[in-house]
Amino acid sequence: MNSGNTATRVCFRIFITLLIGFLLSPTCSLAEERNDGITRLAEILPDKPWPERRKEIERRWLELLGDFPTRIPELLPDMKEVERKEGITRFHVSFQSESDDRVTAWLLVPDAARKKPTPAIVCVHSTTWGSGKDQVIGLSGRRTVDPPRDPQVGANYGLTLAQHGFVTLSIDLLTDGERIDPKSRVMDTRPFYLKHPDWSIVGKNTWDIMRSVDFLQTLDFVNHKQIGCTGWSLGGHTAIFAAAFDERITATVSNGGVLDWWRHVDAWSRKPKSWKPWRKGIDAPTGSKRLEERFGFKTNSGPYVYIKKFRPYIEDSSKQILVDFDSLMAMVAPRPLLVISTEHEFYRHKFFPKAQQTLDVYVNWQDSDGLPGVLKARQERLGYAETLEYYETQHRIKPDKIQKQLGEFGAGDCFSWFSFPGGHAFPGVARRVTFAWYDRWLGRTIY
Repeated sequence: MNSGNTATRVCFRIFITLLIGFLLSPTCSLAEERNDGITRLAEILPDKPWPERRKEIERRWLELLGDFPTRIPELLPDMKEVERKEGITRFHVSFQSESDDRVTAWLLVPDAARKKPTPAIVCVHSTTWGSGKDQVIGLSGRRTVDPPRDPQVGANYGLTLAQHGFVTLSIDLLTDGERIDPKSRVMDTRPFYLKHPDWSIVGKNTWDIMRSVDFLQTLDFVNHKQIGCTGWSLGGHTAIFAAAFDERITATVSNGGVLDWWRHVDAWSRKPKSWKPWRKGIDAPTGSKRLEERFGFKTNSGPYVYIKKFRPYIEDSSKQILVDFDSLMAMVAPRPLLVISTEHEFYRHKFFPKAQQTLDVYVNWQDSDGLPGVLKARQERLGYAETLEYYETQHRIKPDKIQKQLGEFGAGDCFSWFSFPGGHAFPGVARRVTFAWYDRWLGRTIY
C-alpha cells in the first residue's frame, strides 16, 4: 500500500501552492481585519522575544478560560479488555481527572503495538447526543440508539487511526457519553459552572486531555514522546486548546473546529435563562425545532456554555477582545499542527489572516530554553539518520553541517492547512492527509 506516500505528496503540493498564493496575494492584508475589536497576534508585545510573548498570550487565554487545578489526584486507572477484533484490542478505561470526576474512554491497541512502543493519539469527539466516544470508534451515531454513521462522514477516526497502526484513546468529554449526570441531560454545563464558577468547560476539556496524556504515559506499549491529539468539530478546536497548553502533545490535527470568535452570536458564551440545571423527572424536555428538522430527533440538550467569562464581549461589541485564535495556534509552535476544514469553513472563520500570523511564528522559530526544541525533535524523529546518510553520500555534506542547517531552518514545515469541498465532515481525502501528517510527525513510518 502506498496511500501514505500519495497523501504526503498531495498534501505537500497543495500546501506549497496555497502558501505561495497566500503570501503573494495583496488581498491577505490584515488592515481590513483590524476594526473588529479583536487583538491580533502581531499586536501582542511585537518587540519582545517569543518566549515573553507566549507567556503574555497564555496569561490572556487563562483570564478567559480560568486556571487549571493545582491539586492533581492520583490517576487510579481502571482498564478492562472488552473485545479483540481484526487485529485490534479494545479496552474500556477510566481514570481520575479531579478528586470527584473520572474520564471514561475507549483504548484501541493494534496487535503491532505489542511488539514495540507505538505512537498514541487522543481522539476527541464532535458534538453528540449521548454517544460521545462511541461515535469515534464506530459503535453508534449521534445517539447511543443510532446506528454508526456513514463511513464517508469519517466520524469514526478513533477506529481508522487504530487500523492505520496508532494506539488511540477516544475519550468522553464532560456532559456527554458516560459522563452525563444521570439526573441531568446531555451538554448541560450548568452543573459544572455551579461547581467551578471561575473555570470554563473549555478549560475543563483541556485538563481532561492533559490527564489523558498522563494515562497514556503509564502504558509500556505507548511511545511516551510521540503522543498526538485530534478531533472533529467540537473536538477540532478542543484539540488545539489541548496542544496549546500541554507541550507533551507532539503533533495535532484539528478538523472542522471553530477558530473565530463569532461575537455576532452567543455560541462561545450562551446565557441561560436560569443557571439551575435541568433535572430528569422534574423539568419538561426542551428542544429546538431547527435542530429537530436537521437531525430528525428531539434534542433536549444544553445549554453548552464554552467560556462563561467571554459573555461581556458578546453583550458589548465595542469591548476589545485581548486574544484571538492566531495566538492560540501559535502557542502550539514549534510542534506540528495541521488545520483541516471545508473551504467555506475557512472563509467563515477568517482563517487565512490568522494562519499568516501563526505561520510567521513557525517560520521564524528559534529554539529557546523552556520551550520545545525543533532541532532536537527533528533529530529524534524517524528518518533523521537517512537524511544524514543521503546528503553525506550523495552531496558530500557532513552531518555537523546538516545539523547546523536544520537548526537555522525554523519550523515552517510544522504548520499547515488543508481544505476540502462539501459539508462539515471528515472525508477520505482529509483522513489520508491526517494519516500522512501523523506518520511523518509521530514517526510511525516514512514509507
